[in-house]
Amino acid sequence: MKVNIFYQTDVPAHLRRTGLFKKAALAALKPCARENAETNIIFVDKAEILRINKAYLDHHYVTDVISFNQPRPEFTTAEPWAFGDVFVCYPVAREQAKNFGHTFLQEMMMYAVHGCLHLTGMDDHTPPERAEMDRRAEKIIAQTLPQ
Repeated sequence: MKVNIFYQTDVPAHLRRTGLFKKAALAALKPCARENAETNIIFVDKAEILRINKAYLDHHYVTDVISFNQPRPEFTTAEPWAFGDVFVCYPVAREQAKNFGHTFLQEMMMYAVHGCLHLTGMDDHTPPERAEMDRRAEKIIAQTLPQ
């Protein structure tokens, strides 16, 4: 599986830890990983996450992360196919890091991993589901971040 990272907002250079984001995303996506699949993680600003929310989900508010699974092609091909896209709102991550006692990098990774876990089929509609997602995300991040 290939993971692409895009920065479409002003993420400071010291937080553009592309290798860490890829490593964490691959760990989260492992149950569904296929050699020729691609996932994109895109860091965006509040205006863009709001636009995506309105256009695709009919939500008229800013969120921290949005994930979209892409349909698997009906034919078998060696060509890469899009597995999914994860949009992370960097300004929300920066704001929420303070609330949760995380560094900016930890919060960005939490949203990226959370979005990838959604791509694997995990949900967070109930408190137990949310707790399981958070537990898995925290474990992945702990194994990814340098000590």
